[in-house]
Amino acid sequence: TWNILKLPTYLYIITNMTSTRHEGTGRAGCLPYTHTIAEWISRRLSLLDEGNYDCYVSTANGSTRNKVVLKVGAFLTPVMKYEKRNTSSFLICSVFSVYPRPVITWKTDSSTPVSEKNTGEIGPLGSFYINSTQNITGSNSSYECTIKNSLLKQTWMGRWTKEGGLHNKQGEHVSLSCQFGSNFSLLNQDFRVTWSRVENGMSSVLASYLSSSQKMIISEPRLSLNKELISQRDFSVNLINLRLLDSGEYLCNISSSKYTLLTIHTLHLELNQGTASQNRYQWIWAGLAIVVFLILAVSCYAVYNRSNTETKGHSYPADGVQPERSHVSTDERASNTDNAEENMPLLGSL
Repeated sequence: TWNILKLPTYLYIITNMTSTRHEGTGRAGCLPYTHTIAEWISRRLSLLDEGNYDCYVSTANGSTRNKVVLKVGAFLTPVMKYEKRNTSSFLICSVFSVYPRPVITWKTDSSTPVSEKNTGEIGPLGSFYINSTQNITGSNSSYECTIKNSLLKQTWMGRWTKEGGLHNKQGEHVSLSCQFGSNFSLLNQDFRVTWSRVENGMSSVLASYLSSSQKMIISEPRLSLNKELISQRDFSVNLINLRLLDSGEYLCNISSSKYTLLTIHTLHLELNQGTASQNRYQWIWAGLAIVVFLILAVSCYAVYNRSNTETKGHSYPADGVQPERSHVSTDERASNTDNAEENMPLLGSL
């Protein structure tokens, strides 16, 4: 008989060679009966199952009693995030469900422990939600966060590394490195690789790779991963046809159940001098084309305006009907001339 001492009710499990009877929760069960051992298994443990248990065994030859202390722990896989707010950068180590309260330590590339800001909340079942934030200073190129659950003897580690700044020109291509260090092992572990761009407190995913399905998703067509290097745990990417807007920070995230490795690159783009000269000539030609167009437009307007003015110089009656012109023939004009000469007085001397 198993007796849960911390609860007011009893959980009976009676086992013999021919029958087994269970009373209590449906999550309990007995291992196959042996002559020397009686064991009880509880499935789907929760933190409420933690406590003291009493086992009583009775046979024809006698009885025995044994007490067992059950400890229950929780350790949901932690995560490490990189955030940039204005001009400040932060690292955040988080674990969403852990019990008992874990030990969190930070250290830099010089292996010097650093202080951090921890915030914790207690969940509905007694587990903890922990956030540990670290401010990144310019003198350190790497940070390491370790979260340890002493009860379950599990340790998780997150590492952030800053690579040197990259300076490229518009139109060139660049290689961004991301490798799994020799100090870490992905053997028999599923992992995920994500490349993203960080800007204005937000991040946009450029590419991702999932080891369990070996599926690669690329959302930026100018970016590519080398499949042969992936088999060597090298997740470097190439970004081609660089633009001035590509300047910024690029983050590689390798995550498994035991590790999170972050690698950050800062890319600086400069205007290509050849491209700048070409653009300058293009602007000159565009300016000349605009000037020629304006000259033609002004000329056409002047011609149109002069034609319109000449048309308005002829006056017509208000009804718009032009007056009839008298048509006189050549013979009539000659006859009129002769008559005029006959009617002229003769001048002579007296």
